[in-house]
Amino acid sequence: MNDGDSSLRRYTPLGGVLPALLLALFVLPSALNIPQSNPTQTLEFAPIPPEDDDPPPPEAANLESLSLGTSSTSPGEARGGGGAGPMVPPPMIPDGFGERPVTKRCVGDPPRQSEDPLAPPCVAHFEGDNGGATYPGVTADEVRIVIARDAFFCTPSENGCDDETVFKGQYFDLALAPEANPSGSQPEPGNVRTARRFQTFFNQRYQTYGRFLHFYVYFMSGDKTPEDRRADAAQIMQEIDPFATVMVFSDGLEGEYTAGIAQQDRLVFGSSAGQREDEYYRQFPGLVWSRVATVERSAELFASFVCQRVVAQPVVDTGVEGDAGQPRRLGMLRSGDPQFPNLTLLAQTVRRITDDCGAVYAVDRVSPITMRHSSDPQVQATSTENMAQFQSNDVTTIINPGGMESTHSSAGASLNYRPEWVLFGEGATEGYQSGQRQDQDAWSHAWMVTQRPLDPPSQERPCEVAVKEADPSVGTLGISQACNRGWYEDIHQLVTGIQVAGPRLAPESLERGFRAIPAIASDDPTVPACYYVPGDYTCIKDGTIGFWDSDGQASGATSPGCWRMVDGARRHLPYGWPEGNIDANAAVDDPCNGFAGPLQLHTAGM
Repeated sequence: MNDGDSSLRRYTPLGGVLPALLLALFVLPSALNIPQSNPTQTLEFAPIPPEDDDPPPPEAANLESLSLGTSSTSPGEARGGGGAGPMVPPPMIPDGFGERPVTKRCVGDPPRQSEDPLAPPCVAHFEGDNGGATYPGVTADEVRIVIARDAFFCTPSENGCDDETVFKGQYFDLALAPEANPSGSQPEPGNVRTARRFQTFFNQRYQTYGRFLHFYVYFMSGDKTPEDRRADAAQIMQEIDPFATVMVFSDGLEGEYTAGIAQQDRLVFGSSAGQREDEYYRQFPGLVWSRVATVERSAELFASFVCQRVVAQPVVDTGVEGDAGQPRRLGMLRSGDPQFPNLTLLAQTVRRITDDCGAVYAVDRVSPITMRHSSDPQVQATSTENMAQFQSNDVTTIINPGGMESTHSSAGASLNYRPEWVLFGEGATEGYQSGQRQDQDAWSHAWMVTQRPLDPPSQERPCEVAVKEADPSVGTLGISQACNRGWYEDIHQLVTGIQVAGPRLAPESLERGFRAIPAIASDDPTVPACYYVPGDYTCIKDGTIGFWDSDGQASGATSPGCWRMVDGARRHLPYGWPEGNIDANAAVDDPCNGFAGPLQLHTAGM
């Protein structure tokens, strides 16, 4: 893939140019590339460290070997030793048979653990010593995992409407039957039932080396203050003592919660907070992980598009007569919402990079709110003033590095001003329900760079496949809960880390397994390039382009309006965009993305 060469050189963990010979290894994105002496033997794909009596494999580049050696010392001893806790029976594992016993149903060629394209290579069977209590939250029989969620007043479910707020500060032990949990006589919320399905699926399909992945669901407490989030972390540590937690909340206080968990040397996974700065991860190296790229890498992806496809290119798509073919005049609209400081840093970084490539901004304005839709008169007045400034300075093209809301498009339309919009999708903007809230005449001139891949057909989405396999009776609402807010992907990232860590589970072995994933570009529009380079604790490295079609219909949508993904949603690494203007390779029949977006960020009046 020629468009990926320069970016692979920038990011390769091999410390320089990634040889063209290795680019020929572009296969399944992010599959662990494990050498095979005999590809007919399933266990040749297994990322299992040698037994302690065997010498470790030689050190090698990550495209040659996983190099997951172990020693007679438990990895957990480096951080305080193994943890004891409530014992839960391990999952039932069927007996192996023949010379190559198989106790996990793997799929594909080469085989991987599940239908998810980012699933690790198949480890069909394991028997022997897993090291026992290799780390706090880990015993010979279980790995304790907490899913920390918002508590919403009304979450649609099979019950009609779940009031999760009555469970604030409480947790559900998913190794127990629903009636044995602290909810008393109240029905178990739908999100808890979804987590049970995930627990069943990942235990059945992924290699856990004889340990039961023991899930808990904890509903966040209080009134969303820093003290509340620190108290949540302390309560989780005291009452559950997990190996890892998965964050499924985004109230701007994720940093306080993360610090409370990671300071106890436990792991935190989660991408619901969106892009976070490098320092967020590096202050607790090896303990905090996310699928979503860092602020700095996201800014480089978006800024490289602006530099290659916007700067020094003529206008192609405004709603102003006479603009087409004229030199662009740029304006920047950036987030000033204190609830999202990461987006403020994102915009600052985009501005710095694009200044260096020759971008000149006639106007630089700040949006008072981010990823929200407000009827507040003051917010609307500020949006109108911003758009009037762009209009009076003849801005043809507004660059928005994340955090778009609906008031500015409506304000521009009221002024009969419809410039080009070039947006970065921070996790909410790329949802079709967000786009449907915009003024449609204005938004018909919007273009977006997003790291989110093209959603596959509904029945092929990994989140849907997982819950249907665990519970064939699951209904439409249960599937929607499983596929909303990205928590399937975050849990999958954690479970993948547990598998590639091998039997001696600890943060150190998990990190070694992650860093053994080769740096491979993606040629599948539904799968991001996902790998981890030194010093980086995030997964996605590439992105794609979309344009808004007010008449398009996304799969599963009840109203028109969708993001059409350019060139079939082909994915590109930073500085690997094809030549041309923003509309290069776009076609009216490009596929609509079926991603609806996180609805909790789009509530009027927030």
